[in-house]
Amino acid sequence: MWGVNIDMFLWFAILLSIDFITGLMKARAIKESITSNKMKYGVLSKFAIIIVPIVLAIGEKALGTNFNNVISAIIMILVLSEIYSILSNVYAIKYHVELPEYDALALILKKIRNMLLNMSEDKPDANS
Repeated sequence: MWGVNIDMFLWFAILLSIDFITGLMKARAIKESITSNKMKYGVLSKFAIIIVPIVLAIGEKALGTNFNNVISAIIMILVLSEIYSILSNVYAIKYHVELPEYDALALILKKIRNMLLNMSEDKPDANS
């Protein structure tokens, strides 16, 4: 799919779902309230995460460039982040202690932003 490895992307989507479910289980285990607002935020944040590789793949096609390796690397980082989150949820469920969160998405978005800024600086000015 547009420079995105479909198998990798599907496994990533499955991990997102597992993370959401284990997150709910964790909240119950550590006696954290589960509200509809928190549920909406959780679903929206998972949706936002899944959009990142899709937007990059669309941008790749629109620009006529090849981001395949970048997109694959980003999905791999997001997969590792979801695995960490699932394992920390399981830890919290078992021991009733929450582990610190790791925000891979913020790191990735910052890297993508810098990459795009560098790409735009490399282009010759049309007014020159």
